Amino acid sequence: MKTNTILFPALSLLAALLLTPGCGRDPVSTSIKAIEAGDLKHAETLLIQILEQDPSNASAIMNLAIIHLENGRTDDALAGFSKVADLAPEDSRALEYMAAILSDNNRWHETGLVLNEADRRTPNSPAIQTALALVDINTTNAASATTRLLQVLARNPSYPPALFNLAVIERDWLKNPAEGRKYFQRYLAVAPTDSHAVIARSAMAAKTVAPPTGAPQPVTSRTTPAHITRSIPAPATTEPATSAPPLPRNPAEALEACRLATQFHQAGNYEKALQEYTRAIRNDPGLTRAHFNLGLLYRTRQDLQAARTSFETVLKLSPAMTDARYMLALVMTEQGKDDEAVKQLTAIIGKNPNHADAHLALGLLYKKDKTKLSLARKELSTYLKLQPDSPKSKEIRNWLKYQ
Repeated sequence: MKTNTILFPALSLLAALLLTPGCGRDPVSTSIKAIEAGDLKHAETLLIQILEQDPSNASAIMNLAIIHLENGRTDDALAGFSKVADLAPEDSRALEYMAAILSDNNRWHETGLVLNEADRRTPNSPAIQTALALVDINTTNAASATTRLLQVLARNPSYPPALFNLAVIERDWLKNPAEGRKYFQRYLAVAPTDSHAVIARSAMAAKTVAPPTGAPQPVTSRTTPAHITRSIPAPATTEPATSAPPLPRNPAEALEACRLATQFHQAGNYEKALQEYTRAIRNDPGLTRAHFNLGLLYRTRQDLQAARTSFETVLKLSPAMTDARYMLALVMTEQGKDDEAVKQLTAIIGKNPNHADAHLALGLLYKKDKTKLSLARKELSTYLKLQPDSPKSKEIRNWLKYQ
């Protein structure tokens, strides 16, 4: 559909940064102040240092993902937000960021899956429900979007995005200009200085645009919050593009199976975990988290070929997922495929020069070949600079001293 009126973005990015509990002078808080001041380079340096000491610090990963987003590195941002979503299973904020990125790139099917999980974590959130309405209008029909937005307004009658989007749908999709005008008026009454107010006033004065016959077409004209600029980045790797994963049979069942599988996995019940991961993937072959965790499980059980297949599948779905590439390199090493592992580790370091574990793994691989001892020294020395106090540092220093 071509229309002069644009839909209100349901999820506003950079509205709130994820903080850890504690005093306001901790390193994460300092990095947030740097982000707010626009010093992204300094903030990124601080966050990388935090993650070198604590790779599972959800706040640091979250805010580093926000910096990636600000810098247009959306694949890295998506990977970071996805990791936070796993580390903080009751928090929906990382999922909301993911949905905003996916919807801006018209990846509506994936957006819907992510938002359904966000809705499970934070039921009846106006922002999440409004975002789901935009998914509805881009994947099903305007009537379902209208129903969802009316439910939002039943709980929050003055929620501006819902009022604005209802006005657009009624006016341009359902051919109800009087209803559209009513919602535009309500929107202007509660948000007269909002960035969309000018659009609403212009839309009220403009002629109604008739929708096309047949099924609705995706809405491609969307606004971007004024405080952030985003663009579609170049591919993060040189790997060929892959075809889209098969459509899920039952995304809700897939997410529930993955949740159960993770619980069984953490409890050491690998048989049950394997069954649930398999069920998750059967219902949604594109569920990256299930493939990744399944790879970890297979590696624990020393089924290296199955683990390799799982991590390779993850990278087909999400080429920028560094954790999957690192795990793939470890599995390749365990298979005796050192040359293949070197390629994966080199790719990681090319994108993230401060990935200490990749430097260590690469150095240990080079160390096995007497013709590459100089390369081993270089990689292990870099590891020591990044992780000077690690349990392995004494052994590495001794090796370097006698080499």
